[in-house]
Amino acid sequence: MRVTGAVGRPTGLCVVKGAELEQLYVDARARRQGVARELCKDAEARIREAGHALAFLACAIGNSRARAFYEAQGWALAGNKEVLLETAEVPFPLTVWRFEKPL
Repeated sequence: MRVTGAVGRPTGLCVVKGAELEQLYVDARARRQGVARELCKDAEARIREAGHALAFLACAIGNSRARAFYEAQGWALAGNKEVLLETAEVPFPLTVWRFEKPL
C-alpha cells in the first residue's frame, strides 16, 4: 500500500496485490492535482518490479470518470469479469470492467 499526503491527512492511496491494481483512491479535495496519476505510476512500477508483464484492475461498470482516467493512463478495457466480494454472509458476485496494461 502507498499513501500520499501528510501524516493524519492522507490525500490518496493505492493497493497492489500480485499483478492487480486492487485499489486506487484519491480524496475529493485532492482530485485534478495529479495524485491519481502518480499513484497509478507507482502501482505499475511495483507490479513490473514484481516480475509481471501485464497489470490488471477491476472498475465498476458505468464509472465513466474512472474509465476515462484509466484509458488516459494507457489501460485498455479487456471486457467484463465477475468478481466475488466478501460479505459477512456469503460471497456476492459482481460483474465489473477488467482493464489491462502491458508493462
